[in-house]
Amino acid sequence: MIRFVPAAVFLLVLTGCGSPTSREARAVAAAREFQAGLPSYLRPVAHSALPKGLFSLRAADCGRCHVEIYQEWRESSHARAWRDDPQFLEELKKTTAEAGRDASWICMNCHTPFEAQFPRLLAGLEGGDRGKPLFVDNPGFDARLQDEGVTCATCHVRDGVVLGPTGIATAPHAVRKSDSLQSADLCLSCHQVEATLDDVSLICTFDTGETFAAGPYPAEGKICQSCHMPEVTRPTTNLGTPERPTRRHWFGGSLIPKKPEFEAGLAPVRAHYPNGARVVWEGLPESLSAGRRTTLNFSVTNAEAGHTLPTGDVERYLIVTARVRAADGTVLAERSERFGTRYEWFPNAKRLDDTRLKPRETRTFPLEFEVPSGGEITLELTGENHRMSAENVAYHGLEGKTVPSRVFLEARETRPVR
Repeated sequence: MIRFVPAAVFLLVLTGCGSPTSREARAVAAAREFQAGLPSYLRPVAHSALPKGLFSLRAADCGRCHVEIYQEWRESSHARAWRDDPQFLEELKKTTAEAGRDASWICMNCHTPFEAQFPRLLAGLEGGDRGKPLFVDNPGFDARLQDEGVTCATCHVRDGVVLGPTGIATAPHAVRKSDSLQSADLCLSCHQVEATLDDVSLICTFDTGETFAAGPYPAEGKICQSCHMPEVTRPTTNLGTPERPTRRHWFGGSLIPKKPEFEAGLAPVRAHYPNGARVVWEGLPESLSAGRRTTLNFSVTNAEAGHTLPTGDVERYLIVTARVRAADGTVLAERSERFGTRYEWFPNAKRLDDTRLKPRETRTFPLEFEVPSGGEITLELTGENHRMSAENVAYHGLEGKTVPSRVFLEARETRPVR
């Protein structure tokens, strides 16, 4: 349950006696105390003092030594989670669209999770209303760090030390071994949030963790990092450290660039991640009989994703299309299947259907047509991964500003007609 700070108490915190530094410290302490009573998805990653040996908490400074890891992170959706995510920024505008109300702080807890990324800290809710936050200025705010979105410190800095998988004693900064880096829980603070917040008309429907837990992968010892952070053996710094098993930091998912200009950097990353869906024709004959009514089957399998496919934002969906053409290009048969969720948002939000694929689930679809008299037929399969629909792109005015989808499969083969 969310507690609230009465306005009178809140003002007392801000106007308390003592030096400005003392007043700041009291206000920040009160904000942290209030936030401690909130669910994890409604509070930032806790403040940490700068670990000894670091220049700052910024990723660019981490990248001075962890060069390859930094370069990978720069191409990731984590690095694009704030000012480089046009869709999110448009959605964020809705949280302050009503005069006198502000729910933006809720969304920022996953897109800029570290406390130092917040210019103001939530210290209370007027009357318990999440749309009427009471803020105090954050003296530890770092605007450059905010621009980094989900940055290195989000996962690797706690209590004045850098968390690492080994805790190597020769590191040039304070470090501690942490098993949390080998746990799905680290990811699920943002990727498993299902909540209806009626007072601010927000619904969080990120059930990735839940659908992963219900699938077969946890029993096989898999965690989120098993797929999204592929293993690699390499030195982790440019300081002459030895090679060791570590992980990539691309955090690959849909691999749709947030903006058109990010395509060049993201394209090479796709070689390291298989497509989540496997789309194939089932039991194709070597040839087809002329003039006969024939049914061919194609299947779609969630072959690689440990959670439902797609997952994440409710606007995501896959379109798989199977098509049969005659020798002259005429389409003899075509079928498209959509995989995703559909919602009705007004007057009350509710899920209308859910056609997502569960882990390792296969669905088979028939395609019936009449075989032409001769020549050959061409069999086509295409797969499209959509971040958002064309209608929503137009609604938000994002034409040319974001990349709404990508084609992940284009397959073509022929069969003779006898």
